[in-house]
Amino acid sequence: MAYSYIEYTANGSTTTFSIPFAYTQQADVAVFVGGTSTSFTFASSSTISLSTAPASGVVVRIARTTPITTRAVDFSNGAILTESDLDNSNIQVFQAAQEAIDTAASSIFKTADGKFDAQSRVIKNVADPVSAQDAVTKTWAETASTSQLSQATAQAAISTTKASESSASATASEASKVASAASATAGAASAATATTQAALATTNGAAQVALATTQAGLATTNGAAQVTLATAQKTIATTKASEASASATASEASKVSSASSATSATASAATATTQAALATTNGAAQVALATTQAGLATTNGAAQVSLATTQAGLATTNGAAQVTLATAQKTIATTKASESAASATASANSAASAAAAFDNFDDKYLGAKSSEPSVNNDGDALVVGNLYFLTGTGMQVYDGANWIAASSSGNVSLYSYEYIATAGQTSFSGADVNGQTLSYTANNIHVTYGGLDIPKADYVATNGTTVVLDDGAVVGTIVRVVAFQSFVVANTYTQAQADARYKAIGATEGGPSLGLNSIIRTNANTISENITIPANTNGGTFGPVTIANNFTVTVNGTWSIV
Repeated sequence: MAYSYIEYTANGSTTTFSIPFAYTQQADVAVFVGGTSTSFTFASSSTISLSTAPASGVVVRIARTTPITTRAVDFSNGAILTESDLDNSNIQVFQAAQEAIDTAASSIFKTADGKFDAQSRVIKNVADPVSAQDAVTKTWAETASTSQLSQATAQAAISTTKASESSASATASEASKVASAASATAGAASAATATTQAALATTNGAAQVALATTQAGLATTNGAAQVTLATAQKTIATTKASEASASATASEASKVSSASSATSATASAATATTQAALATTNGAAQVALATTQAGLATTNGAAQVSLATTQAGLATTNGAAQVTLATAQKTIATTKASESAASATASANSAASAAAAFDNFDDKYLGAKSSEPSVNNDGDALVVGNLYFLTGTGMQVYDGANWIAASSSGNVSLYSYEYIATAGQTSFSGADVNGQTLSYTANNIHVTYGGLDIPKADYVATNGTTVVLDDGAVVGTIVRVVAFQSFVVANTYTQAQADARYKAIGATEGGPSLGLNSIIRTNANTISENITIPANTNGGTFGPVTIANNFTVTVNGTWSIV
């Protein structure tokens, strides 16, 4: 809750508003409607009135601003310290402190989580950011977001171009893939031709072996199988050698020649097969590589196009959001910056003035103490007029050399001022006929007119410097004003000390010593009260003495009756 201001939300019809805080003068109160200072009147000491009802929803602020350019009370050495002066001085400091506290509380401040709280208010008049973490204004954010959106659009165009280039590269890779496949097909055809030729050669060799061994139907396309078969046929031919030796010899020679031809054909077929396999493997590898490259190019190009499109969308969305956020932040920053600057200045001025006023008062009045101070609260030398409250005794004032009771600080107990009236004169002030300037304490004077006392009801004396008669004086009449001063009597007993030392007022028995030299001491012969003799003390009584009924004498020390 604020100490020095209050805010109302207008309803469109109300024109009077209450003032919940205290103020010293009406001039210290101001009214703001929608942030603009507005004229008003006081309907009462606690209510203000506007000539026109503010529109509904408009904020009406009533605030107190205590003047701090001058002090409410200027204390001077040797002056009389009154309750009203102390109250007025402290009220000025107190209200200025309240306003400084309210100003600080309504400013931007750091909360327990380490963050600054603007209390849901707009901050205005904010400078453009410099460092990376500086707050931004609406205009700056809108400009920056537009620049970022342009950069994102340009990047999207670059990404689209790169995607087109990647697509062209994929097309070229696909063409290479087709060419590699054609090459592989040609290689496979060459391998098939070589295989056919090998098969033909094998077939021819097998036919020649079959002719040599008379077993042409057992010819095989496998050169190795033909050799085995020829060997077996050779065994058969050898068994038949007795019947056709010449034929067997010729057949053997033909067999060797045929085997040799079959081996060559087999080797050629193996070479052709190996080359066909290599051509097929290389062609397939090239086709696989081209296919992979085309797939990668297509995938990467599509991914880049998708990424660029996403980035462009994000940039557009984020840019719009940043523009909206920056607009709100600019409004808040502009308002709060102005309020913070004004409140900071006012707070600093109020704090400085309050500190100066308090320090001046603290230098004069040193507070309550149990013994006489030798320096003031700042450690500086004492000056005439310093005050402090001595515990158990009362207010003390420093006269330049010693601390004395404040009520005895005057050098005289009364002053007499004498004036010779002019015709019809009613007001008497300033220097009298002896050159003494009239000064008095209200309700502490005596006035005479022509030597006769004037009743208090027949004059006015309230300001301490002027006495005003109800009726005009006769020329030449002497008007005397006697101003009484406070004083204390030195070297006296207090009532308690006197009661302990002398017979109590109204006592019917006992008494002081008798004789010029106090030779005889008297006392009553009947004790009609309860008396206790303390421990470690001696009491004496002249007897005989009687203790009346229902009374006792308690002896904790020594009691001697003579």
